[in-house]
Amino acid sequence: MNLRSTEIANTDLLEAIRALAFIRDKHGRRPVDYKNLRSEELGSVYEALLELHPELNVSAGTFTLTTAAGNERKTTGSYYTPESLVQCLLDSALDPVVDEAIQQADPEAAILNLKVCDPACGSGHFLIAAAHRMAKRLAAIRTGDEEPSPEATQKALRDVIGRCIYGVDVNPMAVELCKVALWMESLEPGKPLSFLEHHIQCGNSLLGATPALLRKGIPDEAFTPIEGDEKAYCSKYKKQNKQEREKGQLTLLDERNEPWERLGDLATSLVNLNQIADDDIAGVQRKQTQYEEYVKSTPYLFSRFWADAWCAAFVWKKRQSEELLYPITDEVFRQIERNPFNAPHWMQREVEQLRDQYQFFHWHLAFPDVFQVGDKNTENKQNGWSGGFDTILGNPPWEHTELKEIEWFAMRKPEISIAAKSSERKKLISLLVDSDPVLYDVFLEDKRRHDGNSFLISNSGKYPLCGRGRVNTYAVFSELMLSLISNNGRVGCVVPTGIATDDTTKKFFSKVMHDRLLYSLYDFDNKEGFFPDVRGHQQFCLLTLCSQNAKEPLFSFFLRNIAELCDNDRKFTLSIEDVRTVNPNTGTCPVFRRKHDIELVKSIYSNVPVLISEGGIKHNSWNITFRQGTFNVASDSKCFKTSEQLISMGFYKEGQLYIKEKEKYVPLFDAKMAQQFNHRAANLSASGHEFRKISKESTSLEDLFNPNFSPEPMYWVQEGEAIKRLGEWQYKWLLGFKDITGTTSTFLGVFTIIPAVGVGHPFPLIFSSYPARFNAALLGNLNTSVVEYILRLKLQGLHLTYFYLKQLPILVPHSYEKRVPWLSVNVIVDWICSRVLELTYTAWDLQPFAQDCGYDGAPFRWNEERRFLLRCELDAAYFHLYGIQRDDVDYIMETFPIVKRKDEQKHRHYRTKDKILEIYDAMAKAMKTGQPYQTLLDPPPADPSVAHSPR
Repeated sequence: MNLRSTEIANTDLLEAIRALAFIRDKHGRRPVDYKNLRSEELGSVYEALLELHPELNVSAGTFTLTTAAGNERKTTGSYYTPESLVQCLLDSALDPVVDEAIQQADPEAAILNLKVCDPACGSGHFLIAAAHRMAKRLAAIRTGDEEPSPEATQKALRDVIGRCIYGVDVNPMAVELCKVALWMESLEPGKPLSFLEHHIQCGNSLLGATPALLRKGIPDEAFTPIEGDEKAYCSKYKKQNKQEREKGQLTLLDERNEPWERLGDLATSLVNLNQIADDDIAGVQRKQTQYEEYVKSTPYLFSRFWADAWCAAFVWKKRQSEELLYPITDEVFRQIERNPFNAPHWMQREVEQLRDQYQFFHWHLAFPDVFQVGDKNTENKQNGWSGGFDTILGNPPWEHTELKEIEWFAMRKPEISIAAKSSERKKLISLLVDSDPVLYDVFLEDKRRHDGNSFLISNSGKYPLCGRGRVNTYAVFSELMLSLISNNGRVGCVVPTGIATDDTTKKFFSKVMHDRLLYSLYDFDNKEGFFPDVRGHQQFCLLTLCSQNAKEPLFSFFLRNIAELCDNDRKFTLSIEDVRTVNPNTGTCPVFRRKHDIELVKSIYSNVPVLISEGGIKHNSWNITFRQGTFNVASDSKCFKTSEQLISMGFYKEGQLYIKEKEKYVPLFDAKMAQQFNHRAANLSASGHEFRKISKESTSLEDLFNPNFSPEPMYWVQEGEAIKRLGEWQYKWLLGFKDITGTTSTFLGVFTIIPAVGVGHPFPLIFSSYPARFNAALLGNLNTSVVEYILRLKLQGLHLTYFYLKQLPILVPHSYEKRVPWLSVNVIVDWICSRVLELTYTAWDLQPFAQDCGYDGAPFRWNEERRFLLRCELDAAYFHLYGIQRDDVDYIMETFPIVKRKDEQKHRHYRTKDKILEIYDAMAKAMKTGQPYQTLLDPPPADPSVAHSPR
């Protein structure tokens, strides 16, 4: 557009200038301080721009920028990193590398030969911080002064940024902003802006080929169908590809020349370019000319097309079509390897289109001065190259790779985005075929692109450790970073702590521990607002990795700020043996608040085995199987009926059942209705359009006193279907727990007995073949303070999943068959069962459980004080059974701040701890003296039916 031919009203121009020159906040209007604008402000600008979506109203002639749930910042998980975290990572990931360079014969050259990269650089915050630290060290060497002058430091900074700094980002705006930020930092009077095109590049760091993968050819997994592919078509070409690979492996000569060997030395061009001085315009122009020659050279273009074709084979649209002909199989790929012109023009165009769509990025071609290819003795066997970056820094995105329908439709079709249920949302999307076919096609194309990203990550073989399951970008970025460092390199990144504690990343953590690649892991929670737009309970860590032979790694958990790293009691080492002791199944990282936790937890696990061992020696002493409820609340919603619906269908209510002739509907138990030892904790109701609004009301004491009361569920299901889904389970009661939990909950572990009705999947079930009274003991064990203490050290996130549960230290069944040590009479299982039964059997609907435990009386009266004492006795008993010493009991009870706070507010002292210690001491005295322990409980009524009228 020729701006000279356009016009704008003076008032509009003045308004634009005012908007650029001034900012309005709570203090009024003030000028923008452009003079002191630095990279930190640019980062905030970039982050804010990602939140905005343009809205153009052609008819009204207006243009606005609005914020929505589906903004790019949210979908890419991009968040500006606080300076304190960046500096802490530089201490562990950059300083040791620079220290080693300074010890070389020519320290100045050694520093300038270092290569530092951020593979998701955003506005360049990490890179600028690293450049400043390196520049100060370089200037100190040049001048001999420990505190060099600003002029010497600025000159060194320009040299470091021009020689040592590399960055990649998928967002073109971020790339340009990063270059601007680097130019602003490196300005030196009388000199032009440095040439940065060859070091700061645009592309998807995660999606690309490596020399090792290219040598292997097209894997059969590339022909697994994704969104839009035809299964039969994929199956045909998968079979063909397999045959071609087998044939090729028989005829392929190992001594064949690789394309990069036949087409020249790409690295030399970049090395020569780096040696050109850019102190004047002519030097910058020479660099630009040489770089343009490089990216237009035959070796580069042919090598890039070959690598692009390999990636394109995975995301190629595999369906019968006149426009899209045959996909790239191994034979076609080998033909391209021999001569790129063997690919027909339509295939070349399609490969280029897919390259641009997915932004394939091949590290060995983008930075051949960093990664050397063709050496017969390659250092990095996995990738097939030598060399690498000396330090990789960054805060990669924390997002899953699949398309999120709620966020995608937030701006495009809000009525779909706000649909309460997934099934309802999918139904509305399917209606777009007729109502808005253009939007539907765009949605399918975008979904395919997201699926293609996940598919390429999961099936390319590039990410064998983290590229599985529901792929999260931070995990594969962590694996990528580790693969990109040199033999003496380091990684320093900000990632969720799940990189060490989650089941999906256990292979990665096991490798870095086993190969001694982990230098340090410092875990923080976000309650102090490090990342204001990330939820407060999100755990993240500063992770530092080494390429080889790290010392025993340092850990620190539950930090609130950087200053707490100075507390030596919060910082400790963990060996791989420690990890295997506490988490033998997954090998994931156990978490500890203080050094004392390590020894205490190790002693607990040395006395008591995990619930289910899947490691070297497998055992499942309780004969347990798990089940995710009996009904999925989303996919099985067609089976659910509300009270209003059943009444309209002619059903009448009898107790908690809805009956019509011979047909019955039973309650669908919801996890919200449960608390520890209590299946009657809350009533639920559904209202609003299609009963989408769910409300919960805690059960009153009056209702809890009533043994005939059962809580009101949200839905009912057919009795026959509920029984059918329980399979071979013959009992009329179930043991289960709440899946959804959180660090702000009073108890992370909520286990209880419920009637055998329909069960929603957020309340997983535990099936043990042992008799009911042993199940009662298992329940008592799961709800103890010991287990709660362990859970609070293990649990990351909001879900109590099976892999956490299996690795809890739980007493084995035969230990309950011994005599009660503080009584010398009775069997432990009977002593425990009598107390658990009194806590759980408070209503007639659990009479089958009581009878199976050997008790045929009426339900026990709900008594708050008595229930408190029962639980304290159970806790004290289990502390003894676990072999935990008194001081450690005191320590464990101090780790429950919510319980303590509530006790002190209501009773002016920590009543729960004090009572448990009192009972613990009485039991210890009984075991020492042989005098039986005297319970603090008043005896229950001789005939509980006196207190209750039977149903």
